[in-house]
Amino acid sequence: MRGTSSTSFAEVAQQAQSVFATDGVSLDSTADELFAIADAIDSSNQLVRLLSDSGRGAEAKEAAVRALLTGKVSDAALGLTLGVVSHRWSEQEDILDALERLGVLALLEQSERESSLGQVEEELFQFSRTIDDSAELSSSFDDAREDPSARGNVVRTLLEGRANRLTTALAVRAVSRAVELKPSRRVREFAEFASERRQRLLAVVETSRPLDEAQQSRLGTVLARIYGREVQMNLEVSQDVVGGLRIHVGDDLYDATVLARLSQAREHLVS
Repeated sequence: MRGTSSTSFAEVAQQAQSVFATDGVSLDSTADELFAIADAIDSSNQLVRLLSDSGRGAEAKEAAVRALLTGKVSDAALGLTLGVVSHRWSEQEDILDALERLGVLALLEQSERESSLGQVEEELFQFSRTIDDSAELSSSFDDAREDPSARGNVVRTLLEGRANRLTTALAVRAVSRAVELKPSRRVREFAEFASERRQRLLAVVETSRPLDEAQQSRLGTVLARIYGREVQMNLEVSQDVVGGLRIHVGDDLYDATVLARLSQAREHLVS
């Protein structure tokens, strides 16, 4: 999210933290409700347009939400949804993203209370790599493009009993929403949300051979200096990397491989 949407989400996220701290609020149930609300709104083009119309007043949007949800969801989920639709958003999809992200925050809050946030972050990242590395799994997700719920069933089969229950819930949601982003990237995005929750950045470091502890320490120090905070590194040995390193930190890419340097040199000679 950018611009107005970024500001709006920061405000509703702050509201969410107060709601999450309220006695009697089930974070797991609230997350499920927020995901379901996002899907219900997404299923109606008319409703999406109404709730994202910047020219329509907040009262009309809130009235539509109350008519749709009152008596069907918890007070926590209803209040958060009202908070989302009362704000301004740069893009139509940002309302849906905001509702989903609040659901993700609820599950991450629960994992933090259970002291499993680090485990959830790591398991999500590893599962994203599993999807990328498995042609069969990637193909099954592609085949179920028109039936996102089928993707969720595949994830449950793979993760239930093998990963933290909150990891499973987040991974199921990541692959079950009908969006253009690949399932593996969606799961990694949720891992990045967990990293943000821990006030750390997630760096994916691809190398042609494993880094020893001293090299990892030096790289971690360099990245922390660049970004001004601790950076969680997930190290991968990749055949695509020919010498050097390829590092992804959010939208930033640092490509210091032999092939990248040759490509840059060729472009310089041609220009």
